[in-house]
Amino acid sequence: MIRRLPWPVVALAVLLLPVAHATTPPAGEGMRRLAAFLDKVHAMRADFRQEVRDDAGQLLEQAEGRVLLARPGRFRWDYERPHERVVLADGEQLWLYEADLDQVTVRPLGDAMGETPAALLTGDRSVLDRFEVVDDWKSGRLAWVRLRPRAADADFAAVAVAFAGEQPAELVLDDRLGQHTRLVFSEVRLNVPVPAESFRFVVPEGADVIREGEL
Repeated sequence: MIRRLPWPVVALAVLLLPVAHATTPPAGEGMRRLAAFLDKVHAMRADFRQEVRDDAGQLLEQAEGRVLLARPGRFRWDYERPHERVVLADGEQLWLYEADLDQVTVRPLGDAMGETPAALLTGDRSVLDRFEVVDDWKSGRLAWVRLRPRAADADFAAVAVAFAGEQPAELVLDDRLGQHTRLVFSEVRLNVPVPAESFRFVVPEGADVIREGEL
């Protein structure tokens, strides 16, 4: 029997939601750095640590791995610990591989990433029209911006991104259930060469494949 798990936070990028009336967000330091990132960065490699906590702050999950992003709309998150997992967007489809289940789940990306956290790192500047700024602040060396999706039916309530200079340092996602997911980036490298085959997913031999929409 195939067991299906919830998609990781980065896999929220598959949702395409309608665009609300666009306005220009206010330009605090955090927003300026985010806009500059969207304008100037076409690729990124980094290590990451992920924590998921409930609404009482109780730690639910920890993970770590590596991420590769390339504009437009391609990314690869390789979770290495505690469980091997791959979340890959090739520009047309989103692939989730869970090694412990020997299972691959596939769903279409659509033609945009909509009001999603991943869009803030792999979209272009126009993605900012899909969000409204909630707050913009400095904390030590980090410049933060917190945004809320304009679409009422978005799967998450808010997302905050922190920058250390030009580099993304943290991403914090608040979902509709009160859970908080925190991603901390390290060893960040911007505008690195990205081979096209990095975003080609090959289904492991013998793995079960679930194509969403066909169930």
